[in-house]
Order: sequence, then structure tokens, then C-alpha cells
Amino acid sequence: MSKQYSILILGASYGALLGTRMVMGGHKVTLVCLPEEAKLINTKGQTVRMPVRGREGLVEIHSSKLAGKLSAASPTDVKPGDYDLIALAMQEPQYSSPGVRELLDAIGRSGKPTMSIMNMPPLPYLARIPGL
Repeated sequence: MSKQYSILILGASYGALLGTRMVMGGHKVTLVCLPEEAKLINTKGQTVRMPVRGREGLVEIHSSKLAGKLSAASPTDVKPGDYDLIALAMQEPQYSSPGVRELLDAIGRSGKPTMSIMNMPPLPYLARIPGL
């Protein structure tokens, strides 16, 4: 791999699979979640279990055995400017939570590349796009 990217993913549940895939590729991923979840992820890592066609049962992938690095933080502990890519992967109601709302505003102002794996990006994020 020629470059390691630093990726911020809002949402440790919806973002788990995306984050794991990015860490498999050797990138640094930070998941934004509740402080208790962040402490658990930073202590024990994250395990994703998924079915694979042609295999019985679930394949288990643990973040500590992958090429990149996975960490987690609460919304107030991250700065969008520190990342190369930001992914929105929370359920829509979570974006109005204190801390998350302010982080989303900072993401919109940062101008960093942002992708959404939600059904519909939050309106404050869409509002920053000229002409929309």
C-alpha cells in the first residue's frame, strides 16, 4: 500500500463493517461512539462476524489482527481536520445528540471529503453544499 489514510467514521455499529474493511486495507480508522463504547473498543478491539458464501457458519474478523489500526473516540474528542475521509454511519436520530450535532457542523465546515452510508444525509450537512 502506498499511503495510509486516516478515516473518521461516525457510528461504531453501522460503521463497524466499513471500518473493518478499511483497517484490513492498512488504514487508520477512528470510530465515533459513546464514551463507554469507545473505552471498550480501545481496550478490546472490535470483532465483526459475517457470512461468507461457500463457508459454513460466520467468519470472525478481529481488528487487532489486521494491517491497519482501529480506535474509537467520543464526538468531542475528534477534530475533522485530522482526517483524510469522513464517513457518516449513524442512525439519523443520533445526529441531533449533544456533541454529535457540533461535530457534524465542524465536519461540514472542514471541507473534508465526506461519504454517507445512511439512507439520507442529515440536513445540516446538505445545507453546506452550494446550490442544493
